[in-house]
Amino acid sequence: MGLRQDLAEPFERRAFGEEMDEVGGEGRFPPFDPAAAPPQEQKRKPFPILHLDELEIGDDPTWLINGLLPATGFGIVFGPPKNLKSFILADALFHVAMGRPWMERDVLPGAVVYITAEGVEGFKRRLIAMRRHYGVEGQRTPFLLVPATLDLGHQSGDAEGLVEDVRAYLDTIGNPPVRAIAIDTLARNMKGADENTAKDMSTFIDNCGHIASALGCIVIGVHHAGKDTAKGARGSNALDGGVDVMWSVEKGEAATTATIHHMKDGEAGASWQFRLQQAVLREGGATSEFVAAAVVEILAGPGEAQRPATSAGRIKLGDRPKLLLTIIREAIGEMGGGVKGDISIPHDARAVSREDLKRYLPLRGYWDEDKPSNTNRATFSADLKTLKVRGAIGLNSEYVWFGQDQK
Repeated sequence: MGLRQDLAEPFERRAFGEEMDEVGGEGRFPPFDPAAAPPQEQKRKPFPILHLDELEIGDDPTWLINGLLPATGFGIVFGPPKNLKSFILADALFHVAMGRPWMERDVLPGAVVYITAEGVEGFKRRLIAMRRHYGVEGQRTPFLLVPATLDLGHQSGDAEGLVEDVRAYLDTIGNPPVRAIAIDTLARNMKGADENTAKDMSTFIDNCGHIASALGCIVIGVHHAGKDTAKGARGSNALDGGVDVMWSVEKGEAATTATIHHMKDGEAGASWQFRLQQAVLREGGATSEFVAAAVVEILAGPGEAQRPATSAGRIKLGDRPKLLLTIIREAIGEMGGGVKGDISIPHDARAVSREDLKRYLPLRGYWDEDKPSNTNRATFSADLKTLKVRGAIGLNSEYVWFGQDQK
């Protein structure tokens, strides 16, 4: 009986005593749980509104490379395949990492992150060649290579992951400020998204914007040109609307020309010419193979390209550029006039559109009928750039002109 009471007493207390506590006395209501409380209405955060007289010029830097690349935002370097786009971008950003002027333009020094999963071993050799060519062996120049492919064509989390990993790595090398993220190529880092649709391209641009904003830098994608290089990069028009800067790159027989195709808050049309020179990394021998890479040699910088010639008639040119210059004179004489609303064209210049100029080319024997049309177009574009570099003409993506000192 005693054993039974010992077993039954706890049960009776739980069955009746505790049940009574739940409906009366101090145990009538369960303890308050804040998490179970109904959500209170959130007060909307007001939008910022600034009066005109409150606006001030900020201290944030404007340029990564003075006049050529903005310090923040989103940019594109585009051109046909194998046109040395990656070479010229890497050379420019290598100077940022070194803190040295590029083509006599001041740079904003800091760390550079270059993302590529294509031709990684070859790109490593290029970086070693640049490291030796510019004499920075062992100096811990903050140029960082990420040999991987990101998915920036979807909301995959890769943008956030990159920001997190870059910050963690920079913490191990003294936290230099990030100045640029290069994504080579745009298409490979969209992971199956369609670059021709506005939706997918906008997602890519938004992801790049997130990276740029989080790290306080510019994000630059390497991309292919469309069928007509003059019309810009391949894919949706959302790309044209979303960029702050675009460089186009066109390879010629003797040199390659890079041009500022678009600049949101600056002047477009500046161009420069370069070529590659070989850098031997290891001499071949009985037990080792010859290893070489290439580095960029600038032939004519944008400062030289913009310097007017004292007399266009005294410029020494090849036969085809000379013929093109004659045709331009004729076209401007017959169809040229002033252009309003384009700050890159002097107010006193007479200009002709590039499309109107093309009508004269077959009539004046400039087109080579034995060559395909795309080859003729490439030659035309290269000769225009040559004339601009030599100071014979003014040039942007839409017009060709003569200023007072070029007539």
